[in-house]
Amino acid sequence: MMNNKENSTVILARVSSKAQEDEGYSLDSQMKLLQGYCEQRDLRVVRVFKIAETASKQQSRKVFHELLNYLNKEKIFNLAVEKTDRLTRNFKDSVAVDEWLEKDARRRLHAVKENLLLHKEAKSDVKFMWNIHLSVAKKYTDNLREEAMKGWAEKLAQGWLPAPPPPGYITTTVNGKKIHMPDPKTKNLVKKIFELYLEPGQSILTITNEMKRLGLTTRRGRPFCKSQVQTILNNPFYIGINKFNGREYPGAQQLIISRTTFEKVQHKMTRKTAGKYRQHNPTLKNMVTCSHCNRMITWQLQKGHFYGACQRTKAECRGNKLIRQDELENRIQAMLKSLICPSEEVIEWATEAMREKHAKSVGNTAYLASSMEAQIERIERMLTNLYDDKLAGEITMERYNLKRTELEEQKAEIEAQLSTIDHQSGRRLEKKLVLLKLTQRAGKIYQKCTPEQRRLIISKLFEEITYKGGIVSVKYTNFARIIAENVSETYKILGGAK
Repeated sequence: MMNNKENSTVILARVSSKAQEDEGYSLDSQMKLLQGYCEQRDLRVVRVFKIAETASKQQSRKVFHELLNYLNKEKIFNLAVEKTDRLTRNFKDSVAVDEWLEKDARRRLHAVKENLLLHKEAKSDVKFMWNIHLSVAKKYTDNLREEAMKGWAEKLAQGWLPAPPPPGYITTTVNGKKIHMPDPKTKNLVKKIFELYLEPGQSILTITNEMKRLGLTTRRGRPFCKSQVQTILNNPFYIGINKFNGREYPGAQQLIISRTTFEKVQHKMTRKTAGKYRQHNPTLKNMVTCSHCNRMITWQLQKGHFYGACQRTKAECRGNKLIRQDELENRIQAMLKSLICPSEEVIEWATEAMREKHAKSVGNTAYLASSMEAQIERIERMLTNLYDDKLAGEITMERYNLKRTELEEQKAEIEAQLSTIDHQSGRRLEKKLVLLKLTQRAGKIYQKCTPEQRRLIISKLFEEITYKGGIVSVKYTNFARIIAENVSETYKILGGAK
């Protein structure tokens, strides 16, 4: 008869996949088996460790190490598992188990279904069977990984990433295959952070704070840190490139970031910048490019004025004179004033026309999205009820699998349709109206603004500014270009007719 300490026992129960649960290897069935075994042998269960089928490899190893630490710290003499492969499937962990057993002859490992009782003084035949079970378990995991790698290769060949997608995408099932679709709830927020990063004064830190404010989090609901945000902005997944195990594969996912925007973000993150400590703050820093060498013009303060020049790496550049920033800003302000429509009534008319044009489509979009979300919720309730019916034995496994597949396909189809709906048309309308208002005010308020505010105005209305031999050229952003090309003609047709 064992004393009270020697019969102390820890149970480990584990299932490794959803399929195993359906086949009867549930945590509950393992617990019933192991507790019954311990009762028959007068083993006192002091703690139970459980690993669910959803546990990751890291979580499983964490529980395994917690188990070993508990066995040693609390001086437990018995460990009970259903089978060897429920305890470990690799030789490294088996060595740790062997070391635990070798330190005290009273320690026992009970593998119930294999009828295996392993301890320090066990016969060679028992240890031989332990090694065989370990080898079989290791073979199982090696084969599982081999088959998984085949699946990954095929999935990559079809254009899909065999891993969780970055923010802005969700995983859904279409025709029995898991693919990545734009997430209707976050795709425009991700697009916003890419565009925001390109604005003057924005950095990885400011974008990290903005993502936290917008509620963009990891899959565990935690805010992203700076290194994670940098990884997101560097991720080529957004432009249709799947990166996996150090290699790149063409992707089939729908894009939410344009290649132009993505490349501009990469350029900003990799370009060399001056140190953090700056005595001066020129308005046009990183804003003007030399047309000859395509490099940024840098500014130096001389006699109370900022003068700019490129690095003069080409002969054509060396012939250029230094340009004064205030003179260049006067030209920029004149271009901004050219965007102002002589009639405020025309601008008001254009604003109301834009609102009326979008009002109906915005309402229809909201109603359609709400209807689809309601359908998804209804299907999710049906799936829950279906699972309850299976557990209660009211439907067969065959019927359950058939109906579950049908409902999941319906849900995936609706989610795919929902991802194509434009939820942000109202926001884009307001953004256009803000830009329209900015085009009418920028020329008037420019002189009163701080250097940071001026840079923001320029970035919103000018795509690029170039300098060549005393001539300044600008390229308006699309919206500002439309205003610049049509403001006088619009006034002539509509304003002048009043």
